[in-house]
Amino acid sequence: MKLKHYLLINLGAMIIFWLLWFVILFKVDPLTTNWLGRGLFYLTLFAAIFSTMSLFGFILRFSLIRQQLAHQAVITAFRQAALIAIGVVIALWLLSRQLLGWFNLFILVAGLVMLEFFMLSCQSQNTRLSAQKISKHATSKDIISSTFKENH
Repeated sequence: MKLKHYLLINLGAMIIFWLLWFVILFKVDPLTTNWLGRGLFYLTLFAAIFSTMSLFGFILRFSLIRQQLAHQAVITAFRQAALIAIGVVIALWLLSRQLLGWFNLFILVAGLVMLEFFMLSCQSQNTRLSAQKISKHATSKDIISSTFKENH
């Protein structure tokens, strides 16, 4: 998929999810609805925050940090957008159950930060393993041929 297509699809999804969330917010009564209404509220909110954060995260990462390739910036933006969306939805769910306090919020944030560090450590380990396969003195011809042989 080309980068332009990704950005347009993500922008369209973002607009649709925010519109759906606003429709549910203003049309569904939270006091009389069942689990389906509440589930749709949280699901559309998660999707809207996820698409918004992944789009803005990619744009910021790609425009400010120009050392990353586009697909690396997309992967990082997706991962962090998912964590942010999960954190917001869980915090709102805890707030609706009147369980959100400073301690619970601290545990939630600490858990999400530890999950992010764990994913970063797994990602850097995979990067290190692939970097060790290519020697320091290899020419570009050796690199192309070695990666071609390993993929088949």
